[in-house]
Amino acid sequence: MARRLNTIIIVPHRQARFLKFSFSTRTALLAGIALGLGLILSIVAIVYSGSAVSRKAEVRRLRQENRELQKVNEELETTVAEVQTRLEEFEQRTSRLAIAAGMGDDAAGLSTEDGNGDHAGRGGPYDRVLESPSELRLQEQWIGETLDNLERRLAARDDRLSATPTVAPVVGVLTDGFGRRKDPFTGRWAHHRGLDISARRGTPVMAPADGVVAFAGRQRGLGKVVKISHGFGYVTVFGHLHSIDVSPGDTVHRGDTIGTVGSTGRSTGPHLHYEVHVDGTAVNPLYYILDAY
Repeated sequence: MARRLNTIIIVPHRQARFLKFSFSTRTALLAGIALGLGLILSIVAIVYSGSAVSRKAEVRRLRQENRELQKVNEELETTVAEVQTRLEEFEQRTSRLAIAAGMGDDAAGLSTEDGNGDHAGRGGPYDRVLESPSELRLQEQWIGETLDNLERRLAARDDRLSATPTVAPVVGVLTDGFGRRKDPFTGRWAHHRGLDISARRGTPVMAPADGVVAFAGRQRGLGKVVKISHGFGYVTVFGHLHSIDVSPGDTVHRGDTIGTVGSTGRSTGPHLHYEVHVDGTAVNPLYYILDAY
């Protein structure tokens, strides 16, 4: 049986000659299969190439993210180390300030939110590690502000202590106290607003606290007088002086000589009349003298 053929005739435009192709059905089928396989392989190749390009881009992106994460991690480690050092310094400062304030070592710890009181410098690192460098720096800033506030409070307390008349202005014998007594000149009962301290003429009289000289001169009854304003409501008065060694406006410190014992004014002999005023009211100076009587 003769093989069945298929013929394709191509007639070019404006030409007498034509092209004729003859092929069997089997050949056409094989050619179609080959063409289909080629098309499929081309599509697979294109998809694979695109996937490879996508994977390369993904790899580059992951590498970039990894470098950025490494950078962030290094920054975090550096920040944690810096904050750890600062926290240890703050811990030492807090301990010193707490001792100076009379609070003891237990009060020096910085408590955390859960109340455990874990902190640096007590057997290990600072336990409360936060989530990011910015939060660590905020914690550091908060601790620093807390310590600065404590230092200011202690400084204010020191200023008040410096202004409190806590030492005797002269070394001598206490001959008359504060309160009701008989006036040595009239014999009548009267209120004595200070202390009389007997001492030899010329004995130095010292400022009992830091302050500014508010008055230096003569005053009726007390003779030569010095008044010192110490701040915080404290004023001290020194009467019957033999000499005055300061002038109004002078700044004096505890222990500075402001004059000498004398017997000027209404006096029966060499002694110092010493008064302490708090917010304008005369009080017993013995409540404030810590080193004598």
